[in-house]
Amino acid sequence: MPELKLAANMRCLREIYDYTQEYVGSQINSARQTYSNYERGEVLPPLSAVIALSELYHVSVDQLLFGDFSRVHTADDIIREHAAITPENSLIRLDGPSAKMVMDYKKFPAEGQREVRDFVRFKKHLYSREVQS
Repeated sequence: MPELKLAANMRCLREIYDYTQEYVGSQINSARQTYSNYERGEVLPPLSAVIALSELYHVSVDQLLFGDFSRVHTADDIIREHAAITPENSLIRLDGPSAKMVMDYKKFPAEGQREVRDFVRFKKHLYSREVQS
């Protein structure tokens, strides 16, 4: 069985993203001290926290548990090398530019996200008409 590297990866990823322990704890519904215990490897986080962390950092659960982020230096490196998003019931792996686009989209307010979705639907419609002709 591969070596569990969760605690080290939690710290590495938090530092890469320049997040505080308090911020990450709030994102996974844990107190800062509880998160600190996870990061030091003193306590294993619950599965719900591991899933929330994988979503926060845009990596798969298996990458978070067993990957090695010690050589990664920027969030763009993570996106390029490890990006995975998990919509509903499937795992979609994206290349770096596609993952960056999804991350940028998620930063838009709701109205901006709606505009992007409308534009993509419009372009998809135009493309399907071109292919049919």
